Amino acid sequence: MPKTNRYDMLKHDVIIAGAGPAGLSTALHLAQIAPDLVPRTLILEKARHPRPKLCGGGLLPDAEVVLRRLGLDMTEVPHYDVDWAHFDYDGKGMRMRGEKKGLFAFRTIRRDEFDAWLAGKARDRGIEIREGVTVKAVRSGDDGVCVETDAGTFSAQVVVGADGSKGVVRRAVIPHEGQHVARLLEIVTEPKPEKSAHIQADSYFDFVVVPQGILGYVWDFPAVEKGKPVRVRGVYDSNVHAVKKDMALRDALADEFRRHGLELSDYKLEGHPIRWFEAKSVFSAPRVLLVGDAAGVDALYGEGISIALGYGDIAARAIQEAFATKDFSFGNYKRAILRSEMGKALRRRAWFAKFFYGLRSATIQRLVWQRLGPVIEWIVRTFLIEWARREERFTLYPSPVSRTLACSIPVPAKK
Repeated sequence: MPKTNRYDMLKHDVIIAGAGPAGLSTALHLAQIAPDLVPRTLILEKARHPRPKLCGGGLLPDAEVVLRRLGLDMTEVPHYDVDWAHFDYDGKGMRMRGEKKGLFAFRTIRRDEFDAWLAGKARDRGIEIREGVTVKAVRSGDDGVCVETDAGTFSAQVVVGADGSKGVVRRAVIPHEGQHVARLLEIVTEPKPEKSAHIQADSYFDFVVVPQGILGYVWDFPAVEKGKPVRVRGVYDSNVHAVKKDMALRDALADEFRRHGLELSDYKLEGHPIRWFEAKSVFSAPRVLLVGDAAGVDALYGEGISIALGYGDIAARAIQEAFATKDFSFGNYKRAILRSEMGKALRRRAWFAKFFYGLRSATIQRLVWQRLGPVIEWIVRTFLIEWARREERFTLYPSPVSRTLACSIPVPAKK
């Protein structure tokens, strides 16, 4: 009997690097549309769930639409229904919530709890997740992809890079590239302090930092952590323009804290980068796909959870087609992203980010948020959000049967 080496024992059809929302969504969509691939699909995660993850935790309705299509109910996860979302300049501005009376604006979750819940759902559907395994290198060849880790060498027909904006898989696909990375600082505090004018049930985005060269906002969200109410606060800088910063992110956040009777030095401050979506970027290579932060998320607000879940749907369809046609070039993957409603929303958000954050005048920012509320709300609802509901009407990934027509002919949404 021939001897089997370890390399052969560790061969799979699909390896997903990263067990965050993008990687888990890809696996869950594969389980739904290509269940035959599930027994030979493996997710590699360097940490162990539940693992801490910096993230504002805003879950837009788009995310819930994608989860519902997967048969998942995110209300199983501890969450906070945010009543109103305020968009301000220097504490004054407009507010938004669901279009129907009585609906909340969005939900907030803590990523350690949400990701662990999603990983549990993937395991329930037969997906193998190996935690505590760090990917060191990825090498693609004609016959497959070699994935080197600190737990041995794996091989697969397809590798999905869901390992973040600085992930190993992205560097394997794009060794040298320009920087399209936003910056974010975050702190979790006790509920609303006495000196704060913020309403406990509401969320706040304040663009007062834009004139100082921080092309983003300071935020304040209500959330639930370990069963107790908290506030998640931070500052976001999109970096969509190379401008002089008149104030460091830490100082901007310290100023915001003092406005609400808090001292930044009393809390643990953490930060991380966010790679924003660029339509000209590369999203795949032969046998390799990028999803989530590794591919690029929202530049305007830095919103990433719903986008990560949306990437999973597109990537799973691409993988299904690749195995059906034996064509692993993924030449149509970028086209599928750009033609999807999610991709269109990302392109619009990138355009609006470059336009809006180019308006650094305090007078213009004050005018936008304090006088043009109805116009801003119409733009947001029409062009920037609710892409998942629009996408339910038709299948956007090019079919192997008819690549030229699939993107233009609507098909009934799955029930």
